[in-house]
Amino acid sequence: MTFDKTSAALDRAAASGEETGASIVVNIGGKTVFTHNAGLADAENTVPFTENTICRAFSCTKVATSVACMLLVERGILDTADELSWYIPEFSRPFFIKDGKKIDSPPVKIRDLLNMTSGIPYPGAGREGSTETDSLWGRLDASIREGHSMTTQEWAEEAGKCPLLYPAGSEWMYGASADILGAVIEKASDTDLGEFMRKNIFSPLGMDDTAFFVPPEKHDRLAVLYEGAGSSRKKPDYVNLCIYDYDTEPAFHSGGAGLFSTASDYSKLGAELAYGTAGIISRKTVDMMRQNGLSPEQRRTLNWDSVRGFGYGNLMRMLEDRNEAGLIASEGAFGWDGWTGTYLLCDTSEKLSVTLFIQRCGAGTTRLSRCAVNTVYAALR
Repeated sequence: MTFDKTSAALDRAAASGEETGASIVVNIGGKTVFTHNAGLADAENTVPFTENTICRAFSCTKVATSVACMLLVERGILDTADELSWYIPEFSRPFFIKDGKKIDSPPVKIRDLLNMTSGIPYPGAGREGSTETDSLWGRLDASIREGHSMTTQEWAEEAGKCPLLYPAGSEWMYGASADILGAVIEKASDTDLGEFMRKNIFSPLGMDDTAFFVPPEKHDRLAVLYEGAGSSRKKPDYVNLCIYDYDTEPAFHSGGAGLFSTASDYSKLGAELAYGTAGIISRKTVDMMRQNGLSPEQRRTLNWDSVRGFGYGNLMRMLEDRNEAGLIASEGAFGWDGWTGTYLLCDTSEKLSVTLFIQRCGAGTTRLSRCAVNTVYAALR
């Protein structure tokens, strides 16, 4: 088996200015069978992008948060039918706003967090009732910049006082559910999210470069984050979702976007989900995690291009229709991506995972990630 086409896809993307730099790691049967790097992690200083370049994972963090949650489900500590208010009492009287009127919502369940049906938004949702949540994110950002950051718990408690954007469970909407789930994991496990992940996921898998911060001795490996690429490339003059380049453990652990990692490190999580290299999570649990969790009614709003042909559940998408998705991957392959272009796909049938990292603002699922996945599967015989 040869991955020449995959190498060529990354090289073209870097040479053409489509991306500044990229790294891909392919694991099959729990072993790394292919790694390729292209372009630069720091264009100004001509630092190459490698599999050990530290990147801002952003929403690829959600994969680790989903695993952390399901570990607690396996242990009988959490149940996906549990009400959110049992862990964060401020959610005991959830409500939403319609035509200016406050209306009671059904209880938010843990499954609503996992399926993004909670009604808890990200900032900038632009819907009725969202201004209070926008203000909360602004207060979180101010607390970080002023040196007295809200903790994960404090932020979640304040979020429980804000309106939902719709009755819990009624529709899919990408939002802050994973960040709230991080607070639930902390309450249920009686430890902070970073420590829980380190002890139960990162250390057993040897993910030594994955954390909610980048220590000073590793900062020279942190990629520069760019807006655009090629001739339009520039450094952003803003911070998204309060994710700063922390060099010490932050007080706010964002379960939705806060991890830093490398393509090499995150591929170990992919290998665990695709094959079970260390056995940290049950195969039956993984089977459950890659099942669609949305009802037909909820799926009406699952309308992003990046989820065409996919179901959604447990903070990830799972491939259902290869033609609609335009992917050669196996049905049932699952994973997620990040705002910076980080991407993970896991396939239990082929015991394969594909990890692709870039660092470009607003990237999400990129053309390069799709091409890379298709060339990897084309190499299988």
